[in-house]
Amino acid sequence: MFNGGLCLRLKIDLHVHTPHSDGSGTIRDILRAAESKGLDGLAITDHEILDGYFEAKSHGSSLIILPGYEVTTDAGHVLIIGLEDKLPPNIGSGRPTPYSKVVDWAKLNDGLTILAHPAIRVFKLDKWMRHKPDAVEVLNSLYPLNYFVKRGLSVSLALGVAGVGGSDAHSPLNVGDAYTILDLDGEPSERNIKEAIRRNRATYGGSLSPLSTRLRIGVNFLFSRHY
Repeated sequence: MFNGGLCLRLKIDLHVHTPHSDGSGTIRDILRAAESKGLDGLAITDHEILDGYFEAKSHGSSLIILPGYEVTTDAGHVLIIGLEDKLPPNIGSGRPTPYSKVVDWAKLNDGLTILAHPAIRVFKLDKWMRHKPDAVEVLNSLYPLNYFVKRGLSVSLALGVAGVGGSDAHSPLNVGDAYTILDLDGEPSERNIKEAIRRNRATYGGSLSPLSTRLRIGVNFLFSRHY
């Protein structure tokens, strides 16, 4: 709860998928899992659609629920957080979009941009440096090894932006395995959350998901059109 004038610390999972894209379970199960893990909120980041977010909002949960989507670019995946608008026709549609176009569009519309699981791809530091995101997902709970967390941290440090965490959950069981810890100066609003991340007042917490989950998702990853 917000205590006027005092810094507020929040735990938010910034990377959650639902059955509206390639996740499983139900939206209600996802929200229950977030509550049981002690999260203050989560971002619904289905692949290029907002249907899961709007369904989650309709449940009237006490959790902070942020709109988001995961977009495939020519320099890896980007999470865009904080926009309720549909993506324009020239972005997404299942095809890799130029990274710079995605970041520029998001920033023009006040969307928060986060490099998703950057450590699993060959580094694209040249592109990322020219169009810096607001943050880097250092801890993705589906990474196969902790080594990749170190790689993600190196990307965050090289770009000089916040290092955050997300579960990348495709099942309610894994919601909140990894999360972002935020220090806010004001009320827990979407605007203040985005501002805290942009000001590098965020870090990551949690751990990798169980090995069986990481192996299953890893196999799906190899054959998925989303990656």
